[in-house]
Amino acid sequence: MAIKVKKIPIKTHNSVKKVEQYYTLLCHTYKIISSELEDTSKKLILQMAVKAVNNSAGLDGLIPMLLVFGTYF
Repeated sequence: MAIKVKKIPIKTHNSVKKVEQYYTLLCHTYKIISSELEDTSKKLILQMAVKAVNNSAGLDGLIPMLLVFGTYF
């Protein structure tokens, strides 16, 4: 499937900015969904937030989820 997993050590200063960027976006998305759906479990809200972040366009205008499933080449 040509998927490569890149392990990032805790003290990798080059990748910390990427992690912080997506963490902020994920937290913001989680707060929005949890405020809208108060009666839903936290696990389900987290799944929805991750799915929403994965389906949103990145900096290059590409959607990561579509790249994984081979819609864009």
